Amino acid sequence: MKIINKLVVICFICLVAGSNIAAAACSQADAKGTWRVHAINWNSFNGSTPQVAFKCKLKVGSEGEIVASKSACKVPPAGIIDVTGGHLVIASNCKISGNVEADVGINITSGQMDRSRNSFTFIGESALDADFKFFFNGIKQ
Repeated sequence: MKIINKLVVICFICLVAGSNIAAAACSQADAKGTWRVHAINWNSFNGSTPQVAFKCKLKVGSEGEIVASKSACKVPPAGIIDVTGGHLVIASNCKISGNVEADVGINITSGQMDRSRNSFTFIGESALDADFKFFFNGIKQ
């Protein structure tokens, strides 16, 4: 439970700090490119510790669409989760919304792109079970 509490505090600090530094306007085109993403998930219902750590490559088109054929997530030690689609929406204040579709759909509940437009952080939840939460941190390649 202590780990979950620390994780929630870290996520909150990242989102608040991100919203304060995102002074410059963002646009949908800022999502375009290849993103290296690290993610973890946990079950908020039972207060579990993070269950799975992912390393993903997300290819995002100019309209924010996630290109399934060039996107995937690796789950150690050797598993692969196919990314089947999704969409990232970047608002002018650099807030992120949208979804990532994989074995389970992930709806973005809160997210922020930094002012350099080279990294983002977002929190999401499973489209099938809102108790399953995800934390993503991405760096543009």
